[in-house]
Parts: sequence; structure tokens; C-alpha cells
Amino acid sequence: MGLTLIEAAKYENRLEHLAVLKTFSEGELLAQLPFMNIAGSGLFYSAEQELPSVGFRAVNEGYTQSYGVVDQRAEAVHLFGGDVDVDRSIVDLMGPEARASQIEMKVRSMRLTLEATVINGDSSANPRAFDGLSKRLQPGDAMAIDNAGSGSGSTAPGAPLDFDRLDELIDSVNAYGGSKVLVMSKAMRRQLNALARASIGGGVYQTSTNSFGMTVHRYQDCELVTVDRDAQGIEVMGYDEAGGTSSIYCCTFGDQGVTGLQGPFQGRYGISVRDLGEVPDAPVFRTRVDWYVGFAVLQSRAAGRLFNITPAN
Repeated sequence: MGLTLIEAAKYENRLEHLAVLKTFSEGELLAQLPFMNIAGSGLFYSAEQELPSVGFRAVNEGYTQSYGVVDQRAEAVHLFGGDVDVDRSIVDLMGPEARASQIEMKVRSMRLTLEATVINGDSSANPRAFDGLSKRLQPGDAMAIDNAGSGSGSTAPGAPLDFDRLDELIDSVNAYGGSKVLVMSKAMRRQLNALARASIGGGVYQTSTNSFGMTVHRYQDCELVTVDRDAQGIEVMGYDEAGGTSSIYCCTFGDQGVTGLQGPFQGRYGISVRDLGEVPDAPVFRTRVDWYVGFAVLQSRAAGRLFNITPAN
């Protein structure tokens, strides 16, 4: 069973790895997304396409034989990370805290980049990366719903967020025994909150406080997960899709739904942090952060998209 980064931190006793896990789990998306441990370079799995038929029979009759239809799929893990070089003079003059600060900035950049890739990753643009939700759920897909109400793949002008379409999105996604989350931008969350206050008094939009003292936003029992900006400061889910629109994704996180993947490094799963010391060809201390990471949507109804949403009037 895949663990979230917060759960994985409970089994980690290396201080530098705990610090990295803490930084990664500061993002709402990566704090919720579980990561499945896999052996080898990828995951090979069967996705359900059609269930076998069943029926009733009379005494002395046999059942009709049938088989379920599955689709064989594969997802690879990708090499993700970076090197942090800090000049020896900085460490000598400013102390080891200066080096620790640079490592923290590198890890934060990795978190922001990975969250952006989960949403907008495109292997055709960057073959070293994986496909994100937007590439897997394009307009015209069976699990992509047009907020303007004119059918999947429509080129009709967008419209402000519609409750009926959002409910349709939630209903189209199978929970597989778990719970669903709605992934959106902060601006979209404000639009949803304002729409709930204006139309129905906010009854279906609720807030609470979790065990960490953080505010949790919910709509129709679905927790709202926001993604803000990438490592370059660009909005990940801004109104920059076709026609100045944006999207909302509904996902079921887990081993039968949407999950991250991670491979082992030197026999241990998760993020690797290694102090390589002073390199021979330059007066710098080098730290390497590595993660063999991937992303998978294991069932076709584990994720859906509501697209063509314009800003509120």
C-alpha cells in the first residue's frame, strides 16, 4: 500500500531525510498523494475495461461463461532531482547554515516542480518527465466534462463555474472505497466559495481544522486541494487554458486510483539525500538529491476533469 510523505516520515530516522520529507509535504497536493513502492524501472498493471457478466439460473442449469476485459498498461519511474553546489568560502565565512539554506531551496524547487508536473506534465514536450492530469484527461475524453454544457471536446466559449457540472464531475469519479479530492487553483477555490455563499448560503461548502491545526476546505464531502505556483513563480492552474479558462480535477488517491510511484535507491524507497563533500575539480561542497519517481492513474474512473471554466463575472 502506498504511503503519503507525511506517513512515510513516521518510519524515517535519518534527520536530513526527515527535513526533506517535511519540505515536500508542505505542498497540499504532495501531502495527500500516496507513493507506491515498486521494484524495477516501472509498474505493469491491468486496468479494468469491462466486467464479466453474471446472472440467475434454474435448477440443473449452468451459468453462462464470461470473462472480464482488462487493458495491460505500464508506467515508468523517472529520474528526478538535482545537485546543490555551495562555495567553500561561503561555508567558511557564514557557517554550515548557509549550505543548509541552499539545500532547502533546492528541495522546495523540486516540490513545486513535481506538483506542476502532476498537473501539467507532458512527455511529448519533455520526454524525461511523465504525463500529468491535463495530458491524461484532455477535452474529448470520456472523463472530461465541459463546464459550458455543450459536450466533451466542445469549442464553445467558457462559462463561470456551474454547480451542476461540478456535481456531475464528482459523480463520474469512482471512490473505490476511499474518498475523493478536488484539485484546483486558489483562485478557483475562491470562486467556488463565493458561488456557494451567493447561491445556497455555503451549506455544501464547509471548512474545518485538521489534526495539524490547518484549515481544510470541503465541497460535497470532497476535500479541496490547491496548487499554487511552480518553481518559476508561474501559476500551475491559472486561467491560461484555451479561451482564458481553467479546470478542476476530481481524483481518488490510492492503490486503485491516482498514485505516485517510487523506486528504491540503495535498497531503501523514497528520496535520497547524499553529501558528496568537496568535489575535486572546484572549491565547492556538493549535495545530491535524487528521487526515482513516477505517476499513475490506475483505473479510468479514478480521475475526472471539469474544463472550460472562466473567471466569475
